[in-house]
Amino acid sequence: MTTDRKRALRGVNVCYLRGDYGHDLAPNPRFPTWPVSFEAMASYRPLIEARELGFEAVRLWLCENAEGLVVEDGAVVGVHDDLLRALDVIQEAATLHGLKLYPTLLDGNAWPREEDPITRSILADPEQAARFAERVVRPIVAQLDPALLVALEIVNEPETATAECMKPEETSLEPVPWAAIGKAIQICGDAARAERSLLVSTGTGHVFLPSLWKSGPALDLVDVHVYHPTAGLPSREQLAEYLGDERLLDPSLPLIAGEAGIPKEDGADEAGLTNYVYNADRLGYDALFLWQLDGALRSGEGRERTTTALGDQVRHTLKTTR
Repeated sequence: MTTDRKRALRGVNVCYLRGDYGHDLAPNPRFPTWPVSFEAMASYRPLIEARELGFEAVRLWLCENAEGLVVEDGAVVGVHDDLLRALDVIQEAATLHGLKLYPTLLDGNAWPREEDPITRSILADPEQAARFAERVVRPIVAQLDPALLVALEIVNEPETATAECMKPEETSLEPVPWAAIGKAIQICGDAARAERSLLVSTGTGHVFLPSLWKSGPALDLVDVHVYHPTAGLPSREQLAEYLGDERLLDPSLPLIAGEAGIPKEDGADEAGLTNYVYNADRLGYDALFLWQLDGALRSGEGRERTTTALGDQVRHTLKTTR
């Protein structure tokens, strides 16, 4: 995490490059005609911007909406070479600019929002999860530089693919049971740890942490996602009580806020985003990833790209709280 235990590792979300969800790094088997906009220099830009703002780590997604997967007759059979090549470029950029990486494999939102049957099958079917673990997770982990790695997140917000979020009056899609999701995470996590020593996580909205915890995912850290109007974060004591598990009181169990943002729909002041930095340090979080670089902290395209007023505020906060 960070060698300075007086504060959290400061990170920012750079989930998909240039806004190209599901095809920013590699082809998407669901949409073979979608263009892949990955360019080495363009991929450097958000990492350089993150470092210039004072961040020490970035969180990015790799296989959201089935991106970069090789699929035959519905079965996951491998990872696309383009994804591995893109990962090499991103790791090179991170090394050159002194950044850590927090990669995420799957996105739970891909089922309810994008109706992605491949992501759903990995989360719901243990045989598909095992294929994904062996043929995608292990090759990716083998390529990850352990010196750069914060942790490996198996799936972002799996709760979005469950009945807790997918209400029958709102969708005809079939939700995935929590027990199946927990099993899929455990299968993938075991495969990742078999390839090399690392921490395995799954980021989840704080409301859904008890369901995730009870599903048996065998996680190595707690990653809580929080969107609070005044940037409030739950303490270890609150989480331990909420989950009914005193293990969360142990500071050796890493605690991360993988997404920390201000909810726009509540009319909250976005300037409060910087309060997360102070709260993460005060509460002993190991890492904090603000939501998000593109749009909130940097805006525009190409040479017209500039730092927003909020980005300037975040830069000042990170500089003056070292």
